[in-house]
Amino acid sequence: MGDCVFHCGEVESLEHLFFQCPYTKNIWTTVLAMCNISRPILPWEEEVIWMTDHSRGHSFLATVRKMVLAASVYHIWMERNRRSFKNHFLLVFVIIGKIRHDMGWKLLMGGKIQGYQRYHSICINWGLVLENAI
Repeated sequence: MGDCVFHCGEVESLEHLFFQCPYTKNIWTTVLAMCNISRPILPWEEEVIWMTDHSRGHSFLATVRKMVLAASVYHIWMERNRRSFKNHFLLVFVIIGKIRHDMGWKLLMGGKIQGYQRYHSICINWGLVLENAI
């Protein structure tokens, strides 16, 4: 294992990459806030357990939580590889924008937002402000 590609001075590990590194912690904290979740970031294994426990079933919130963890891990891993293999660096807000775009598109295209007026704030957070969609 080498140094963290996000230049925080730590050694890269799974635990560090998801979500103890200041760069990825910033992303994950912002993404959780977009899900209206405000809590301390947990160590990786506990984070997965928390998300699993709070994402059971097929409700709108469960779907959003499952998707947001997958999208965040995917885009952080892609940025890690982009930095490692292409020496190309994206800013935190760009990665968050990519996650937001993916989430919004998947929720919209998957018909997941139809009839979810009570989740209006989450829909707004993910850029789903469509007059007839909620």
